[in-house]
Amino acid sequence: KEHPCKFIGIAEKQVCRDIAHFESYFQDVIDKGGEGIILRDPHVLLQPGRSAGYLKHKVSFYASPSPTPSPPRNTLYSFIHNIRNIEMQRQK
Repeated sequence: KEHPCKFIGIAEKQVCRDIAHFESYFQDVIDKGGEGIILRDPHVLLQPGRSAGYLKHKVSFYASPSPTPSPPRNTLYSFIHNIRNIEMQRQK
C-alpha cells in the first residue's frame, strides 16, 4: 500500500517465527538501509504514546571512541519469549 506522501512508507506486518527468523529479517532491513525494526506484543492493546508492548531494536553508531553500552540482548529475547509463552497458554 502506498502513502500519498512520498517520504512515508507503510511497512507490512511480519510475524516473528523464531530468533533465527528475527535475526535474518533484521539483517535484511539493515542491508536495505533501514535503521531497525519495532517488535509489537500482539496481546497488548494499541494505545497512543509509549507502551510496554513495543520494543525498538536498531543498530546504534557512536561517534565517540567509547560507546555507551546498548541494552543487553536479553531484553529482546525475553520479550519474544514472553510473547511465545502467552501464545502457548492461549492455545491450551
